[in-house]
Amino acid sequence: MNGTPTCLYIFAWKAGTYGKKRFQRRPKTHESWMKDSIDMSRPFSKHGNLRPRKQRITPGDWVILCLLLALSILSFYLLHPGNTPGGEVWVYLKGKPYGFYPLDSDRIVRVKGPIGTTVISIHDREAAIISAPCPYKFCEKMGPIPHHGRVMICIPNRIIVEVKRKKRRGPDAITR
Repeated sequence: MNGTPTCLYIFAWKAGTYGKKRFQRRPKTHESWMKDSIDMSRPFSKHGNLRPRKQRITPGDWVILCLLLALSILSFYLLHPGNTPGGEVWVYLKGKPYGFYPLDSDRIVRVKGPIGTTVISIHDREAAIISAPCPYKFCEKMGPIPHHGRVMICIPNRIIVEVKRKKRRGPDAITR
């Protein structure tokens, strides 16, 4: 072993530099050994354990990745509240509730606003503004809204039409 410590041989073997001149003599101190043996200008050399190992994606990783992607897409469609049918149409005038009407029954609602009367139609579980006094008629062009969370707004007439879930009337639970 020529007086060289065993740990130095192990490091030299792992680093791929066994037999080079700098490892044939015993360093005087621990600091000088560290300075001679590690080249800090190239921390990831082409030899030994200083180079990062390449990770490859295995077929099992692809299966897990595809399952997680399918689960996230499925949970989005199942849990998204916008796809659930609404139960009531709420009409607001100037920011205050004007009335609410069930989507089950077909009806025409007329709401008198600041610039005229807006006509709201509830038909086939959908709500739509069919006539409005506003100049550009954007609210009429929006079309019917059938799902919970959808909103139509007539800004000049200050009317908001919103489809909401039907609220349960009464207590949630009774305790004794």
